[in-house]
Amino acid sequence: MATIQDLPDEILEFIMSLLPPYEDLDQCTIVCKRWTSLATNVRSRKKASLQKGLLDFNLCWREELFLTEPRISARFAHASALHRNSMYVFGGASSYDTTFNDLWRFDLSRREWIRPISKGTYPSPKAGASLISHGDQLVLFGGWRYSYTPFQMCTLFDELHCYNIGENRWTIHVLAFGPPPMTGHSVTIHRNKMIVFGGYQKIQEVLGASNDLWILDLENMVWKQPNVSDLKPPSRYGQFQMPIGDDFILVIGGTGGVNRIFNDAWLLDMRGKVWRWRSVQIKNKKGTVTHNWSYPACSIGKKVVVLGPTSPNDFQIVRQHRAAHALPPNMGRARPPPNAGERARHGAAPNIPPRQNLPRPPAPPPPPAPVVPAVSVPSSSRQPPEPRPGPSGLSPSSSSSSPQQPPAIAGPSRPLPSMRSPIFRHQDDDHLLPKRFNQSPPEPGHMAMAAFSVPPTNPPPQHASRERQLEGLRKMEEKFSAMRREKEQREQQEAAAAAAAKSAAEAVTPKRIKRNGLAIYVCDLSGLISDGIIQEPPVIEWLDTRNNGLIDGAPDHFTFSTMVSGNGELIVFGGFNKNSKDECASVTNSVHFLAVPTAVV
Repeated sequence: MATIQDLPDEILEFIMSLLPPYEDLDQCTIVCKRWTSLATNVRSRKKASLQKGLLDFNLCWREELFLTEPRISARFAHASALHRNSMYVFGGASSYDTTFNDLWRFDLSRREWIRPISKGTYPSPKAGASLISHGDQLVLFGGWRYSYTPFQMCTLFDELHCYNIGENRWTIHVLAFGPPPMTGHSVTIHRNKMIVFGGYQKIQEVLGASNDLWILDLENMVWKQPNVSDLKPPSRYGQFQMPIGDDFILVIGGTGGVNRIFNDAWLLDMRGKVWRWRSVQIKNKKGTVTHNWSYPACSIGKKVVVLGPTSPNDFQIVRQHRAAHALPPNMGRARPPPNAGERARHGAAPNIPPRQNLPRPPAPPPPPAPVVPAVSVPSSSRQPPEPRPGPSGLSPSSSSSSPQQPPAIAGPSRPLPSMRSPIFRHQDDDHLLPKRFNQSPPEPGHMAMAAFSVPPTNPPPQHASRERQLEGLRKMEEKFSAMRREKEQREQQEAAAAAAAKSAAEAVTPKRIKRNGLAIYVCDLSGLISDGIIQEPPVIEWLDTRNNGLIDGAPDHFTFSTMVSGNGELIVFGGFNKNSKDECASVTNSVHFLAVPTAVV
């Protein structure tokens, strides 16, 4: 009878690759030496596959939905760290001006949240702190909290806590000497030391960015400051810091304040008594994230993965076009045809000819002079009224003829616009426009309201016949119907083209996917250190990605989220959505996984 042990190594290794690469794979290592070797190969292969997937951009996003209790609340600016088969999350802020001091553990094997009931001295509620794993302990430092006092921004902390994972206990360390209260700093572990760089600090009631270095001896719990060379990076906070071996630190990005975002890179050499900073040359800057701060980042081998907004090529500046009637006066520009703005608003098709000016009807006989109350006015003071400027800002000449016949301007310039009075509406095609109740010709036997029967100073001219008005309205309705039919046909064509494009798109990485999602940026660090020696000059290179880094199923445009590197996958949690209009939905508690697609035979 055949057993599972009779399967070849290739089949067993493929079966193990379908298991979660955490506790389940750990249990496979205790079966026998053969399975231990196969499980180790699976872990190595998953890590290598993720790095190769970053180069080939063969990746996929998966979102984990949690329907069971307990569930962690939505938050941003929290701290997270990976320890063995779990991701720990501490604190953070909500969208209601509150901060948390709770600790959660996300079991990567079972994909579920666990709230450990901790003992000891709890940290203060805060966000923006740093959390890092060292041995069986979690080290928590710094952070900020919403201020309870009006007209103050926030409260900064210099608290130092250690969480013992085995004992499930918090311990506070009150030291006589140490860094000032800060947030937005970056930390890494080198041997038994925690290195803290930069941050937004408060020194003697003064807030500002910093470029200081601090060392925490994790064995003796003592703070120190190293001797650093004169050349330093500019002061910043919100940067990403990663260790390169035990003797080097790489710092990328950050911000120094409002409208001061850094996309540079610095290398710190910690060998010798004096630590030295080196500026790093960056290749392919067009492939870097435009705002390299407040977005999650992590290191995978000799690569750095940063999530951020899409490249500037994906943001198109749309210029608002003003309507034809709102354009400034221009003597050299031809006047648009009548009602051009109206046809544009109704979506008229380009093939619809513009409305032609109808021939002016012969002038009707002059109406009888109205009866005007006798007022004695000297003949010498009788002057024509001063002409008022028209819509284009031009004033008609003083030698103009009667208002019913506006003068024309000679030359290539456009004709001088005539003066339109609210009462005098007799123009080229005004018969097509609806008339006011007091502008229609009086009908025989019609009784009007006394409040609106005041005779105007200048009597209105005779209008066209009712048949001509109805004919004009009929023609206008026909044109509107043609425009509506044209618009419906165009919408149907666009819908059919969109459906065809969607069906022809790729299954994993379709073109132009969710524009408000986070894009992936990958930086190659192989040009920095070689065999423990800094290459001259030290160089990093941002890699080109397909579809501007967008992958189907990517998280929305969240900032102040965290990303940690698991076994062959990246885990992204939480964040604040800048584009959200609903305050309740602006903070998330979703978990996304970035990994290589698994092919099942």
